[in-house]
Amino acid sequence: MLRRRFVLGAASAAAAVPLATLPGCGGGSSTNEPAPVPPSSVVLHLPADMYMHPGAPTEWWWHTGTLKAGNRVFGFEINAAGFLKDGFAFTQVMVTDVQNNKHYQRTTPFTPPVQYNAASWAESDIKKDWYARLGSETNHFSAIDLTHGGSGYTSAPTVEISGGGGSGAYAIAVVGTTGVVEAVALVLPGENYTSAPAIKLTGGGGSGATAFAYHSYVSMRAPAADPTKNMTVKALLNDEDTNTEVLFDLTFSQQGPPFFVWGTGINPDGTGDTLQTRNYYFSLTRLEASGTITIGKEKHTVSGVTWMDHEYGAFGTSANPVKWFLQDMQLDNGFCISNYATMAAGESPQLNKTTASSCTVQAADGTTWYVPSLVTPFGKTWTSAAGATYFLQFEVQIPGFNATLIVDTPVAAQVFPLPGNSVYEGVASVSGTFRYAAVAGTAWNEQAL
Repeated sequence: MLRRRFVLGAASAAAAVPLATLPGCGGGSSTNEPAPVPPSSVVLHLPADMYMHPGAPTEWWWHTGTLKAGNRVFGFEINAAGFLKDGFAFTQVMVTDVQNNKHYQRTTPFTPPVQYNAASWAESDIKKDWYARLGSETNHFSAIDLTHGGSGYTSAPTVEISGGGGSGAYAIAVVGTTGVVEAVALVLPGENYTSAPAIKLTGGGGSGATAFAYHSYVSMRAPAADPTKNMTVKALLNDEDTNTEVLFDLTFSQQGPPFFVWGTGINPDGTGDTLQTRNYYFSLTRLEASGTITIGKEKHTVSGVTWMDHEYGAFGTSANPVKWFLQDMQLDNGFCISNYATMAAGESPQLNKTTASSCTVQAADGTTWYVPSLVTPFGKTWTSAAGATYFLQFEVQIPGFNATLIVDTPVAAQVFPLPGNSVYEGVASVSGTFRYAAVAGTAWNEQAL
């Protein structure tokens, strides 16, 4: 997936499974198709490029996909991202309970010097076990959510932090030009908090501002011997709307080769060959996943074949952010597909209007193609509380593979709401034809419009 610009207001158990039996990516061949990208053109190398790249302006790892517990279907995303160039990091965590049409999500910012250390939030030494982590599993104080801005503030109120069993936390309030508190930023999370403390805003000449503390984190770990296998991912989500806690405890092991986006792992539209000027990107699209998701007091044992992305380097600017819509697909004939289209400032996709797009296609043996495609939003749409309209159905045509694929999103409300920069991230399904044969599978619907 291409990723978002966040503006801060802040091996082994499944190794013997044949690839062709996985519901992820498989094989097959045909004639009169585009030539694949030569393996010699790939610029990335694993395991080294699984690790953090010091000096990269942006870097993120995120897991998405479909997990099942019996007949229950869950879509999920666990994302940890650092923005060296902007001086902050964030997590985005969500789960969609398809059967109950419920969506839980939150974006949590992490600021320096304690919560985000650009040199150590992820491992860069390939001789050591790999990790990426934001927030603390043991210190139950990660961030502060402003619930009401109040009014009449002529200066920033004092943020009083009490209870929770810990100490050393410090936060500041930010007041806008209209006398309303616009944000409460946790500067120091303190230590030894066994529960979220109480937050009270006092002084500043105004009244009515309220906020609460919550606990959230993302922790990803894997052994240095092969960090694409036996990866453990733990995350805690405090839902933004309901404060429901969702706990993830998952294990992932990649089966087969990595998926190099654009066939090479480097964006062909960039210039130069440096972290500051180019975008680098690979995915693990055959992750055998298992573990648990606990929503409130309800614990689900889940499994599936899921997808992880690692992207780093240059990616837009605050003055010229990247806008896109994307469809990732895992077909039951075995192929994996990542299709996307980007838009310039002022442009937006239109219902029933076909847009030129680009598509990375991979077979189980690692053969990869980067080909032109066409994408058309059609049918159902959903409009968020902020007034943004998102597309729930897409037709993707890949002429080089005689493919017509329909991506359908079963739950409408699957957005990370952010000030001026919301991102739609949704579990989906895919069906249609590929090489003239019927196919189906799991999919992901992403839109940053």
